[in-house]
Amino acid sequence: MAENVSKFDSKYLKAKRIARRRQRRRIQVVGFGILLLIIILILLYMFTPLSKVKHVYISGNDNISTKEIRQTVNVTSHSRMYTFSTGKAEKKLEDKTMIKRASVHKQFPNSLAVKVAEYQIVGLVKRKDNYVPILENGKVLDKDDAGEDNGPVLTNFNKEKEKYMISELSKIPKDVRSSISEISYQPEKGNVNQIKLYTSDDIQVLGNIRTIASKMKYYPQMSESLERDESGNLKRSGYIDLTVGAAFVPYSENTSDQSNSEKNVKEGSDHEDKAKDELQNTLNKIDKNKDKGKEKNN
Repeated sequence: MAENVSKFDSKYLKAKRIARRRQRRRIQVVGFGILLLIIILILLYMFTPLSKVKHVYISGNDNISTKEIRQTVNVTSHSRMYTFSTGKAEKKLEDKTMIKRASVHKQFPNSLAVKVAEYQIVGLVKRKDNYVPILENGKVLDKDDAGEDNGPVLTNFNKEKEKYMISELSKIPKDVRSSISEISYQPEKGNVNQIKLYTSDDIQVLGNIRTIASKMKYYPQMSESLERDESGNLKRSGYIDLTVGAAFVPYSENTSDQSNSEKNVKEGSDHEDKAKDELQNTLNKIDKNKDKGKEKNN
């Protein structure tokens, strides 16, 4: 009896081993088939038009043309996804005067995504006999490289003050900066950083180079707070003084010369005090709203 059981066990174990070997062979065949299929697909991708770069999507450019970016990236009819160097393309783009940063990413199966960040054109400066665009990093452009919106013209600045003014202009929102037509450096005794701005809505602004960026970003609200007639003109002509705080200073009625008026504005009148208070209150409200927004975010 024991001998019959032993023979049965031996046959069972042998059958089990054979089943396991067959299962391993099936797994090996399936694995080999999958590997072979992957290799075939890779070869098909590599050596057929599927791997050629067909699309280049470009974003982030305002002043430098899409055509110029495409030429710099240099995708040809022979460019393939697996051999194209995104690193070299990024370096070539960042060598362009107007491009601050560039990123090039491959998108399967045959596309490139190119994203650039440009240096801002912050204004126009005089070089020799021409006014040429200047970037936020201080580099001067050829006139042909300029965009339509070049910012304000800078006049009367020495090199040191011009450099600082350019840095401050880059901090002013683009829509506000585009509303400034000219900035003139006009230092006075006791205020070597004084500047005068001329805006597109015909309001002059007196400011300080070191604080103008933080204050001018609120210029649209300040301009809207001033009383105007039905035609949109100021009811009382004057200028905005941002050298200390914020105040609207009406021109004196005793003289037609604006520059003398600015030096001899009538102080202490109820009308002037009211105008000054209204503009300062506007700036204070803006600051309070900004602080409330910060508290909510925190």
